[in-house]
Amino acid sequence: MEPQRRGRTLHARSYVHRQMYHTEDILYHNETYEKALRALEMGRAARENCDVVTGERAPQIVQLAGDDPEQFVQAARRFLPIADAIDLNLGCPQARARDGHYGGYLLKRREWPLLERIVHALCKSCDVPITTKIRLCDTASDTYELGQRLALAGSSVITLHARHVAPNRRRAGMAKLEHVRGLVDALGAERRTRVLSNGNVRSWADIPTNMAYTHADGVMVGEPLLVNPDLFAPSAACSHHQHRPAQCDLSDSQCQWSGSPIVTYLSMCERYPNDAPMSCIHQHIQSMMRGLPPSRETRALHDALREAGDVQTMLHLATSSSVLQLQAGAVHKDGPKWPGDSA
Repeated sequence: MEPQRRGRTLHARSYVHRQMYHTEDILYHNETYEKALRALEMGRAARENCDVVTGERAPQIVQLAGDDPEQFVQAARRFLPIADAIDLNLGCPQARARDGHYGGYLLKRREWPLLERIVHALCKSCDVPITTKIRLCDTASDTYELGQRLALAGSSVITLHARHVAPNRRRAGMAKLEHVRGLVDALGAERRTRVLSNGNVRSWADIPTNMAYTHADGVMVGEPLLVNPDLFAPSAACSHHQHRPAQCDLSDSQCQWSGSPIVTYLSMCERYPNDAPMSCIHQHIQSMMRGLPPSRETRALHDALREAGDVQTMLHLATSSSVLQLQAGAVHKDGPKWPGDSA
């Protein structure tokens, strides 16, 4: 199958992937579609949506999941006026993806012709880049071959989350980054498809190490942002550059990066109100609090945040917390602490 590359190429240094949407939800549930559009519009307008090195706005990529080529095309077309690219999710490990026949459960060899048809149909019908996100297949050779076939079908970027699908453990152990390097090698030196490495990035300092080892064109970060939304703060990025580039006019204070991940997250929730339910916000806060040292003060803060009924109350509690003030200093000095990290 000849590559079908249409429209623009993703040249930016930074991309923003929106949350995954099932094609049927976009086509048949107008509330979900309108919510997705609001998120895209909010992302385009956000000052934080800026490459901290170049100052350019990061392209907004819509990630879709499903198993029907025609539904993919119809759902993708609904986003074309505003989305900069469409990403095919082939990595979701959750049980609902298994039951619904999508995500990481389409990686078996018998499903590959379907994946090629989906990518080919999207490339033929959409005037934006089409990208794919995969996990490890049963064998390394299968992973590399699937990557080659997706590239030939027209995928302009392939992100490899270097872990196997595990529905009960989304981040089971360290990512096997040697397979990202293997995929890069399999696609060849003259490849037109970029490769992004997904896994083992917990701080800005991990990025050059990851890329040097994998030879990937970039990295993707997902769940670590739930623990540390400050990961891509200008202060973190520019600490690895001698000077802040002149093009980037965003200071840490302008972008609401505080040094405390919880304060940063709640500040953004207040600044960019959307449709996220309080249950979702509480869940994200719990993820961030796992990195705090256990103490009576930490437990009291945890309980107070959990009982709070609105973002403003939670933000007031967080900004006045001595526990989070200490955390902000630790993050700036040593980077965020992760569950299971040694002291």
